[in-house]
This record gives sequence, C-alpha cells and structure tokens, in this order.
Amino acid sequence: MLVRDRMSAHPVTIEPESSALAALGILQYHHLRHLPVVDPNGHVVGILAERDLLLAASRHLHAGMEVSEVMHRDVVTVGPDAPLAEAATLMARHHFGSLPVVDSNNDIVGIVTESDIFRAFADLVTEGKSVGK
Repeated sequence: MLVRDRMSAHPVTIEPESSALAALGILQYHHLRHLPVVDPNGHVVGILAERDLLLAASRHLHAGMEVSEVMHRDVVTVGPDAPLAEAATLMARHHFGSLPVVDSNNDIVGIVTESDIFRAFADLVTEGKSVGK
C-alpha cells in the first residue's frame, strides 16, 4: 500500500505571512490539527500544528503574530509513491501527527495523518479476519 492510496489530496494550506489568528480559524473551520505552510509556488516551507499555535498564542498575546513565527521549518515530507509503512515509521520515529506529501519539485500534493494510518491498519486487520474465517 502506497501513501497515495491513503493520503488526503489537495490539502488545506496556508502561507507563512498569514496571521496566526487566520491559521487558527482555518484549523477550527476544517477540523484539522496540522496545516502545511507553502510559499506562493506551492512549495512546502513549514508545518503548523494546532497545539504549537495555541501554545504560542498563550505566551504571545499580540494579534500581529504571523504563521512564520510559529511554524516548524525543518519539515519531514514523504512522496506519494512511498510505502505507507515508511510514512508510518517516520511519523512514529519523529512523534509527528502528519506528513506533507510532496512531488519531486517539493510541491504539495497531499497530506497523510495518523488517522489515515490507523484507518489503513484497521482495514488490514478487518481484511485479515474475513480471509481467516
């Protein structure tokens, strides 16, 4: 099973110059916990986790904070043709809840989350049970 089989294509993204308040609104509106940060060309330049945003907001009460001040810049990514097990291993090793999925030009094409991995695992277990009957 490949990442492309389980990723969410066309993920919601945000640009680094956007306000942290706007990012929080996007996260809440779409019921997300992670938001890839992209430049105007669609290249991944960071990732924003809801918990990091909330922590920063609790420490810095000024309204002018930008996404670039809170995002993680050293983003671990995965390609769409990578095995899903590789993505799961990266996520577990680094304690990530998601990985942006990028093509060979570092353009974002999707996102794979813990929930995607759990659903794939549940499907495999369910398939195994029906085969073993």
